[in-house]
Amino acid sequence: MAAVALLTWATINGHLGGYMYGRILITVLTFPASLLNLLLDGPLRHALIGETTTDEISAWSYVIFAWPGLLMALILTWCLTRHRPHRFTRIVSWTLTTAVLLSGIAITFDQWAPRRPYGWPFVLCGAGMAIGLLLTQRAERRTG
Repeated sequence: MAAVALLTWATINGHLGGYMYGRILITVLTFPASLLNLLLDGPLRHALIGETTTDEISAWSYVIFAWPGLLMALILTWCLTRHRPHRFTRIVSWTLTTAVLLSGIAITFDQWAPRRPYGWPFVLCGAGMAIGLLLTQRAERRTG
C-alpha cells in the first residue's frame, strides 16, 4: 500500500514529471485491477468530481488514482494470510513486488534528474514487500 500511496502522491503533485508517467506505472503496478480502472476512470471521475475547467486537485483525485492499488493490496494481503495461499497468489505477489523494485530502479537512474530522488522510496517499498513475502513463506513452511 505504501508504494501505491507514494506513486499517487508523486504523480498528482507532479514530482514524476508528468501524469502519463505515473499513469503507466499505476497501470503496471496494479494489474489486473488497473484494467477495471481503465473502464471506470472517466465515469467515476465525472460522478465524484464533475466537470471542472481548472486544474485544481481534490481529495477525490487521490482516491480515483489510488483505488486499484489499494484494492490489489487488500486482496493480496487477504489471500496471503489465509492458511495456505494459492500458487497463483504467490506468483502475482512476486510479480508485483518485482515491478515495484524495477520501477524504483528505473526512476532512480532515470535521465531526468528531478525524478531520480523519488526512486529510492519505491526500492524500499519493493524490498519491504519481498521481506514480507519471504516471511509469509517461512511461516507457511513452519505451520505445514
